[in-house]
Amino acid sequence: MATEQVNSSTFMNWNCNQLLNIVMSSCFSEYIINGLVARSKGRVALTTNMVLGGTVTDDASDEWLVLDQKVNSYPTARGFTAIGTGGDDFVQSMVVAVESVLQEPIPKGQVSHKLSSRGKYVSVKIGPIRVVSSEQVQAVYRAMRRDNRMKYFL
Repeated sequence: MATEQVNSSTFMNWNCNQLLNIVMSSCFSEYIINGLVARSKGRVALTTNMVLGGTVTDDASDEWLVLDQKVNSYPTARGFTAIGTGGDDFVQSMVVAVESVLQEPIPKGQVSHKLSSRGKYVSVKIGPIRVVSSEQVQAVYRAMRRDNRMKYFL
C-alpha cells in the first residue's frame, strides 16, 4: 500500500491537474494530511461521488463513460466548473454553453465566478443543475470546450 505524507500547505497549493491525477490514479491508496489518513478503500462516503473532467486536450471520453456509469446515477443535480481567460465574457460564454445543452436558462443564483489572484484566469461555477444522463454531461463539457479560452474543467 502506497502512502505519501502531505502537509496542509502543500495540499492547498496543488493545482487542479495534480489533484485530478491523484484522484484518478489507479495506484492511489492513501494520503496523510496533517497526520490524518485519507484512505480510498474501506470507508463509507458521506458525499455524492462525481466523475470529474480534465484538461481541454483530454479526450478519454470512453474511459470517462465507463467510470461514470460505475459511480453516478441519473437524473442528478451537479455543478460544472470551467477555468479560463477572458473575464466576464468568458463567464457569459460558459453560461450560454450550458444553456445550449439544457435548453433552459440558468438562474443567476446558480452562477458564480472568481478571478485568480493575479487576474489571469477566472473560475466559473454553474450549478447545481439537473442533468438526466452521462451523455448530457458530456454534451455540456463539449459545448464548454468549444471556447478556446477554457483551460480546465471540473
